Amino acid sequence: MVGKELLNDKSYQRVKPFRLRDYRPGDFDELCRIDRLCFEREVAYTAEEMAAFLGAPGAVALVAEDARGRVAAFLVAHRGRIITVDVAPGRRRRGLGAALIRLCERRLRAAGARTVRLETAAGNRAAQALYESLGYTQVRRLARYYPTGEDAWVMEKSLVRS
Repeated sequence: MVGKELLNDKSYQRVKPFRLRDYRPGDFDELCRIDRLCFEREVAYTAEEMAAFLGAPGAVALVAEDARGRVAAFLVAHRGRIITVDVAPGRRRRGLGAALIRLCERRLRAAGARTVRLETAAGNRAAQALYESLGYTQVRRLARYYPTGEDAWVMEKSLVRS
């Protein structure tokens, strides 16, 4: 399986003192908890939505865990779209989001994706700066995208190596 080979690539496996790994079903409740910490109630995914994303054929679901095996961050993607990148408060600014995105991009590229897209809140400049630092560009603004009424930016990155 391509995903397992990429996960074993040492350059993507560790962000000291954290380790990247595939999602396991036992992580589910913690992923839902972290998502609720990261987003307003109206924006956070329900357990049913999260289960649907994680269970979709071809989903990429990655976790960053600390030395004690506690989930610190996670990413879920499907068919060239990053659904969510969540880093628990108190675990931010350590490179976890960037490491998860880079590994996800490699997985998507290996599966044949030519581009990757995501949506981010128009007011979330920290997230936009992270995505821009990884080569994403804003392609369009979606008015009132979130249930709170906030706009979103669609951001995109080519996965084709030049």
